[in-house]
Amino acid sequence: MKQYLFLLSILLLIVACKGKKTSLQDNEPVTVEEFIEFFPETPLPIRIADTTLVKKSTDSLQIGYKIFTQFIPDSLIQKDFGKGATPKIFPLGRTREEGKETYLLIKATTGAKRVAYLACFSKKNEFLQMLPLVKTGTDQYSSAYGVLDKKFQITTYYEKKRANNETSFKRNVYIFNSGANEFTLILTEPNEEIIENVINPIDTFPTKNKYSGDYVKDKKNFISVRDGRRATEPVVFVHFEKSDCRGELKGTARFVSATMAVFQESGNPCSLEFTFSNNRVVMKETGGCGTYRDIKCFFEGTYPKKKAKKK
Repeated sequence: MKQYLFLLSILLLIVACKGKKTSLQDNEPVTVEEFIEFFPETPLPIRIADTTLVKKSTDSLQIGYKIFTQFIPDSLIQKDFGKGATPKIFPLGRTREEGKETYLLIKATTGAKRVAYLACFSKKNEFLQMLPLVKTGTDQYSSAYGVLDKKFQITTYYEKKRANNETSFKRNVYIFNSGANEFTLILTEPNEEIIENVINPIDTFPTKNKYSGDYVKDKKNFISVRDGRRATEPVVFVHFEKSDCRGELKGTARFVSATMAVFQESGNPCSLEFTFSNNRVVMKETGGCGTYRDIKCFFEGTYPKKKAKKK
């Protein structure tokens, strides 16, 4: 009897092993079900800190980049790593809200730059949306973490210590809005220090081209334009805050005429127009940019150009 039970347990183990992929290499055919199941099931709450991203991941668990982009658009990765980048992808965790969406925790790395993402799939295993949780090697923060709690609320937290030993922080809370197919910001708690000092990730980039520079309403509402790889492809960073709404976007635009540049990435519905003159830029949202802003506002308005400081 014992021998029979032992053989049965071995048979069940073999069947279970055959049902789950042990690797996801680019030369293997993979279904979306196998892709999702490759992520280890993890109980809530799930917390991913910047220190988690620094730890070395097991190479055998690396997901082939072609397989990854078969199920998740690479344009979402390129927002953080740049066009043409092929970061290493590792699974961090998986959980499912009963009767609703499945969430995957993903780690992407290239050198010192590392990002943890939260990807959302429908009940039918269709990709819906992806949100960056934690970044290292890109922003000047002293500590950061992201949390998916038992209520399926997502919290991102960034903290920075300043020269006077004071601490500034930025905490955002999101939920996945299935109706709008986006992660909706429901709470933000920056303290006064960080509101007045928005970190501009492209501030040190060159400004030799004609329309490069800063277009500023105030410290919380501005557009930075910097030289890109080509004169026709400026890098832009937009940050705005209104009474009950905020938005932020960084990417590469392209001049379609002498005075108009357009931000539009493949596979991304978001589209912005920037119309320049000698002393201002007019911004207009022409495609849905809900991933980069709150639901009650849009990327729009006229921003006067700030005079460059003489060296």
